[in-house]
Amino acid sequence: MHRRDFISRTVVIGATLSSLVACGGSSGSTTGAQALRLTAAEVDTLTAGERAFEHGVASGDPTADSLIVWTAVSPASSAIDWVPVSLEYITSSQSLSESAVVQAFSEDRGVQRLGAFLAHRVRDFTVKVDLGNVSEYADASFSQGRMQALPPGHYIYYRFVAGSQVSRIGRGRTMAVAPVAQARFAVASCANLPAGFFSVYELINQQDDLDFVVHLGDYLYEYGEGEYGDGSAFQRNGVARTPEPATEMIAEQDYVQRHAQYKRDPELQKLHSLFAMIAVWDDHEITNDSYRDGAENHTEGEEGDYQVRKGHAIRAYFNWMPLREQFERMPESLRPDPREVIYRRLRVGDLLDIIMLDTRIIGRDKQPETPAIDPSRFDANRSLLGDDQRQWLQLQLLEAKNQGAHWTFLGQQVMFGQLNLVELPQLQVLGQQALGNLVSVNMDQWDGYVAERNNLRNFIRAIGLDNLVVLTGDIHTSWAMELYENPALLIGGGLEQPFGVELVTPSVTSPGFPDGVAEVVSLAVPLANPHIRYNELKSKGFVLVDVTPERLVADWRYVQSITDEALIGVEDLAKRKRFQVLSGTNRLISATEGPLPVAPSRHLPAVVEIAS
Repeated sequence: MHRRDFISRTVVIGATLSSLVACGGSSGSTTGAQALRLTAAEVDTLTAGERAFEHGVASGDPTADSLIVWTAVSPASSAIDWVPVSLEYITSSQSLSESAVVQAFSEDRGVQRLGAFLAHRVRDFTVKVDLGNVSEYADASFSQGRMQALPPGHYIYYRFVAGSQVSRIGRGRTMAVAPVAQARFAVASCANLPAGFFSVYELINQQDDLDFVVHLGDYLYEYGEGEYGDGSAFQRNGVARTPEPATEMIAEQDYVQRHAQYKRDPELQKLHSLFAMIAVWDDHEITNDSYRDGAENHTEGEEGDYQVRKGHAIRAYFNWMPLREQFERMPESLRPDPREVIYRRLRVGDLLDIIMLDTRIIGRDKQPETPAIDPSRFDANRSLLGDDQRQWLQLQLLEAKNQGAHWTFLGQQVMFGQLNLVELPQLQVLGQQALGNLVSVNMDQWDGYVAERNNLRNFIRAIGLDNLVVLTGDIHTSWAMELYENPALLIGGGLEQPFGVELVTPSVTSPGFPDGVAEVVSLAVPLANPHIRYNELKSKGFVLVDVTPERLVADWRYVQSITDEALIGVEDLAKRKRFQVLSGTNRLISATEGPLPVAPSRHLPAVVEIAS
């Protein structure tokens, strides 16, 4: 859906709305223009009462002057076509206490209002507002308030109102502008609801000073009950974590229903209310091992047309996730199918750029069938990114270099660095001669697309881009590695300078290696992979990234349990692992634990900027 289409289906634009959104003739529906004249009591008849905002609120894709804010409205019945919703928000230079925010809203102190917006059936009754993006709403005539740019580096407290029903309060933060002394964010991926409680999200919720959260995909999973986890084993208040629907997602409504269920999870809902999310999909938002023209977990014919199924999944994802549609922001020569464009770039002043990639759907050729011996993984005509995204990425990397970003992050799905295995007896007996027996084991990651990786590495070296950090999810386990053209040379004492580092976050709930196996594999990995400085193969957690112009610090943090409700959010302190990267080195240094220094700018007094 084009950006202008999104706005026209969301904003109530004066009395012309009746021609914009034609509501059906079912009972309980009215004309669009009447939305401006509905009383609170009349709006209440359109919502599900106290359940009106049961899916919470969310924010995402912050810029220096705008922030996506999101909610979903539960209608009173299937006869309802739309519900008018207004938005209220407050800005502050510093994080405020919950009581202070509640008081500010209740006393109408510094509160800005915008409305109305339509929670419409065509978008699953979701509402997404690009708050502060004045140019996007230049043609909109709001019944109350006007769109104004948001101040940079500020907390935005917001809530939605439908009649007498008010959503929970959400908080996001706009990006700071140069010079930026420090940024902190969490990195997460792979949250399978029937595999356990989202204890990891609750641990993230305890990190109050985060600027945002990066989610690298597998936000949800497509499987039915019992196919990848037993949700009936995890009960809370008498409700099991059984997937909805209980069967695999295939039809459009299946994807909508699963997204809605995830948004009701208390830990995930709290996370969305606390932090802006910068998200990208992986494969399970559609189905396992997806690529451009198919997927491992899709049987053509029996399960319908893959492209139709993919379209259902993408539509639901854009409706239910707080991200900014990208199509009209791209050069016309680089516009592929607008429904599939999710790659984008966000800036944190002069400190860092985050380039979010789609290595899964838009340009990926099918994975090689057989690890190592399949020559297709070296084929220069095969792609992981696709031509359009590759050209776009090169432009973004060049701009990041020319605009002086201290650090450049690539947020993407699958492991970028090489992951090799060699039989231990061979390595022990043959030593360096065993290098020829190194085997890349996972063709779903960049190892299956060697030419694509080489081309990107060569471009990075050619433009002289330094301080590259690849953020990765997908693999359910923790890794920290330096990026080399040929890390096998390190085994034989060869010299090569790394061109970046990679930080791989563990999963939220999805399984890694089982006990016993995890420990053995973990010990074997460094023997064939000297560039890999750390791996942890079974625990659930996230990566906390703290960045200054001089250094990057990455903390792997783990929870004690995802199966015990009493331990939700409880950290396993003994498993913490920290690495540091000094600017200009591209090398991982194991660092000691302890509090990180906080930039002075984080100690500014709290001010409600627009309060009278």
